[in-house]
Amino acid sequence: MTSFVRLSNFDNVVTATKTLQANETIEGIKTLQSVPTGHKIASCDIKKGNQITKYAQCIGYASVDIKAGEHVHTHNVEFRNTQTDYEFSTEKNPVDFVAHDARDTFMGFRRANGSIGTRNYIA
Repeated sequence: MTSFVRLSNFDNVVTATKTLQANETIEGIKTLQSVPTGHKIASCDIKKGNQITKYAQCIGYASVDIKAGEHVHTHNVEFRNTQTDYEFSTEKNPVDFVAHDARDTFMGFRRANGSIGTRNYIA
């Protein structure tokens, strides 16, 4: 099992999937102190004031310079009021529906309760 997970290629932190000790190597970077399960580790240097990014989203700002491999938590992250314009469904793409007779099918059967099943044959 891997000891960390990166949730997006845009993230500058990874999340520990187990407690990590100082000097463990993740993505070629040594952890600088122990990091509890579920906590974040900087995967690159993060300058004071720069965004902390997880899930490709800003989750806070560095309150001090953070070195790669350092535990990222409330002691070195600050939160700010930001002006955010939340817009949803701004990239709409029309859907091309497949004609009924061109849709994929499988050889199944409908059960008495309306659910679908398949038959398994052993040769």
